[in-house]
Amino acid sequence: MRTQKGYFAITVLLIFTSFCSIYSYAQTPVPHSSHVVLIIEENTSFDTASVEMPWLVSQGKANGYAANYSSNTAGSLMDYLWLASGSCHDASDCSLPAGTHNFQCTGNSCATPITDDNIFREMNNRGISWKVYAQSYKAAGGTVTTPDNANNTHYYRRHVGATWYSDILNNVAGSQSKIVDFSQLAVDLANNALPQFTIMAPDGLHDAHDSTPAAADAFLKENLPALLAKSYFQPGGDGLLFITFDNGDADAAGTVFTALIGPNVIPHTVSNVPYKHQNGLRTILDALAISTYPGASATAAPMLDFFSGYVTVHSPAQNAVSGTQVLVNATAAEPAAKIYQLQVWDRTTGKKLAESAPVSSTFNQTISLLPGSHQLVIEDIAAGNFQVLHTAVVSITVNSDGVKIISPTANATSSANVVVSASASESAAQVYQLQVWDSTTGQKLGESVPGSSTINQTVELAPGSHQLVIEDISTGTFQTLHKSSVNVTVK
Repeated sequence: MRTQKGYFAITVLLIFTSFCSIYSYAQTPVPHSSHVVLIIEENTSFDTASVEMPWLVSQGKANGYAANYSSNTAGSLMDYLWLASGSCHDASDCSLPAGTHNFQCTGNSCATPITDDNIFREMNNRGISWKVYAQSYKAAGGTVTTPDNANNTHYYRRHVGATWYSDILNNVAGSQSKIVDFSQLAVDLANNALPQFTIMAPDGLHDAHDSTPAAADAFLKENLPALLAKSYFQPGGDGLLFITFDNGDADAAGTVFTALIGPNVIPHTVSNVPYKHQNGLRTILDALAISTYPGASATAAPMLDFFSGYVTVHSPAQNAVSGTQVLVNATAAEPAAKIYQLQVWDRTTGKKLAESAPVSSTFNQTISLLPGSHQLVIEDIAAGNFQVLHTAVVSITVNSDGVKIISPTANATSSANVVVSASASESAAQVYQLQVWDSTTGQKLGESVPGSSTINQTVELAPGSHQLVIEDISTGTFQTLHKSSVNVTVK
């Protein structure tokens, strides 16, 4: 005979199981974004921002904001590092997350360059474009080692977290040229040249460090409308703007106002889930389709409660260089709507290129494109009203020359031994060899014999997701001429 207590326990278990089932169904991956923008303000608590920053709060209320998002530690720089590499990088201040080390960082500086993995390295490895637009950077001296308040400015190097990583200090992949003066932002917006990942770094007069939260709010109100007017922040776009603070009032760790703004954010979202900066980093990495997670972002949950449906492009890769025959592979998911079909458009020409069969949430077709730059827009269309639900955008360059990958096929599932077969054609240069790289790990896996424009080798990969990049190298200069990529999962 079951006791009353037993019935209660079973009832609670059933309710909990049902809730978990509903909750897990409602969760969807962070939608991929062609433009992610991060802004970190200074020294303002959630309560203070709620009163003194009306423009920011209005944007958060219209889009989404986190009501239980806490900074990790007192001291500016370390919170910027949490948002870039998932660690404070100082053993005396935090328990160092797996894969991170002690570089004796404080709120003001680090004793040595940080060599741990970070978002800038991962973007460089994948060819994802990025810039830091730092206010007063040029006036302060315009170098990555320019110190705080140089030349009597309100520039703070400790508020430009990128400058403490070895990748930038060693100018890997031209990283130093990606830190520019804030004045360049207006130029890039006007020329539709905003990179895929942007950090806007106001100076101390405009981030609430040397002035008031009201002055920081005025800066946002003045400078963000031009960004939010862009197509990728309009309905049907995929832009994501992430605004947070390093710390609360008087540089004390605590709850800070954090807004997520963009077409894929569920309007009027208020999240009470406890989040920290590593959750913010994880969310940004997922939005950029980066699957290697530095530091604490590897175990931090993305901020999924802000998002609904999504479109994921599996092929071509972002910024891929391709021949005229382009394989487009994409999937869509909509928990709250039924998908009628996926459509592929060329934003460059305004033409629809192809569409899936009716009542399909997948697209897998080869389309023909003329040589040149193209922005492919993949949309999922709602059944019934045939409205666009969500979109994804991928930029590619089509060239009659280039690298053609024969094997593995896009998004293949393979054993540890993967056959890589590819060929290259260059009308204006001589190919010295083909090289195979794993952009996920940054390791070179193989190369053809010198003087060969084909490769057919078996490479060994560890279990997990990999992006293989095949490059053709020129004779004489040994520069990369073209490259193509393919995603593969090893079981």
